[in-house]
Amino acid sequence: MARKKSAGTKPVPRRRRDPKVTPRDYLEKHTKKELIEFILEIANKHPQIAKQLSDRTNLDKGNISQVTATIRQEIQALEPDGYDDVDSGSDDFDSIHERLCKLLDSGHPDAVVDLGAEFIRIAPLRYEYDHTDDWGISCGIENCLEVIVKALTLSSLSPAEQLIWYIDAVMDDNYCIFDNVKDITQNKRYKKDDWAAVRAVLEDRLEQLANPAEGSKRSEHYQRERLARWVETAMEKSGNERDAIDLLKREAPITHCYPQLVTALLSAKQREDARQWAIKGFTQTIDKLPGIAWRLVTQLKEMARQGKEPDAVAALLALEFFYRPDIHLYRELKKNIKPQKQWDIIRTGLLTYLETGKRPDPQKKEITAKWPLPATGLLLPTTTRRNYFPDKTTLIDIAIDEKRPDEVLKWYRQQRWSSHYHHTDDKVADAIKRHYPEETLAIWKRVAEWEINRVKPAAYQVAAPYLKKMRALYRKLKRSDEWNNFLASLKAKHKAKRRLMEILAKL
Repeated sequence: MARKKSAGTKPVPRRRRDPKVTPRDYLEKHTKKELIEFILEIANKHPQIAKQLSDRTNLDKGNISQVTATIRQEIQALEPDGYDDVDSGSDDFDSIHERLCKLLDSGHPDAVVDLGAEFIRIAPLRYEYDHTDDWGISCGIENCLEVIVKALTLSSLSPAEQLIWYIDAVMDDNYCIFDNVKDITQNKRYKKDDWAAVRAVLEDRLEQLANPAEGSKRSEHYQRERLARWVETAMEKSGNERDAIDLLKREAPITHCYPQLVTALLSAKQREDARQWAIKGFTQTIDKLPGIAWRLVTQLKEMARQGKEPDAVAALLALEFFYRPDIHLYRELKKNIKPQKQWDIIRTGLLTYLETGKRPDPQKKEITAKWPLPATGLLLPTTTRRNYFPDKTTLIDIAIDEKRPDEVLKWYRQQRWSSHYHHTDDKVADAIKRHYPEETLAIWKRVAEWEINRVKPAAYQVAAPYLKKMRALYRKLKRSDEWNNFLASLKAKHKAKRRLMEILAKL
């Protein structure tokens, strides 16, 4: 219902709004002299505006030396004199980025590239001195690098020289600052002839680089490996893939680039050659560079899968199991072996190995009745890896996975109890609680009491889940009185521990 107007009220006249005055309106009312004085006054109060005016003046006059000198000073200020001087070094990447952009927009890409070399050397050192804002440093460096790389592609350097400048910068990058910057080597503007020129320069460097001595630092191998990878890239992009494979074959014994060689051979559809190099590479690296060796095994497994050779895949999985037994490999092996009769034979061999350390496979020999998988051609080292047998941890995991509580308890009783790691205790207790409830209660009680005796509030929180599990099992067994007596004994024994009492009160 509409309201009735009161007889005594009068309409209030609307207030007229003042016309909106924009900054342009304000400035247009002043003379040129007044505007100059106004701008100078603001510049005196705001140093950033003064810098922008100075930069614009110098760039308009073509005096870029003053601008580049200022940017170089800001770049050098990124590196403090030491840890005590970290606050005095400017990390104002925004100012550097803004000035580099203006320099580039004014048509001076060569000057930006020249400054870029110094920036790439100094800027990452901020990570060494300032750990309070790594994200800010990363973003600041990335923004500046994008301008520098763009300037590189617009510079007077030839296309081949641009690529070499970029490759050198990436190779010297120990802080991964180029990871999120657009990779110019993927730019199609660089033709095969450009890459051929790059190849010639990099190949010459590789020939002059001395081979790492036996037992030398990994960093020396890595330096040669990175250079060889760029030579390989230049060969491929210049249309000489075959030369790239030959290079990898020469470098593999030196830099251990066997996985890259295998990949290149597979791409060239040289499957058998790839397999032989994978086997050779495994032999050369398993002792001191096992990570590379097992990457080669992964490649061999993939080749076997593609060739529909399930027994070869299983044989390689078994080899890995003998090197580092664990339940995941055991499951994968079982999944890859058919029929069941064959798995039963292999399973017996695996369990025997875990108990005695004696491998069931003939290694260099052919298939036998006791081991129906083919030889892999790969030999594991006998002295570098120390396995202790019986391997109770893996035997327990397998027994739990196969739901054999008797075996779980058998191997658990033989295992040395660790007071600092309860995961095995808990999973054993859960696995045997149906058949051995007393053993389960004893395990949880031991863990809970050990944590309580540490006399730390955090330890009381760790003990609580085990006490709750005890309570649930006691009730399931219809023995609540025993639980109540145990809880009462804990409260009496530890009544001075206020934080523990709070937890026990909730049980």
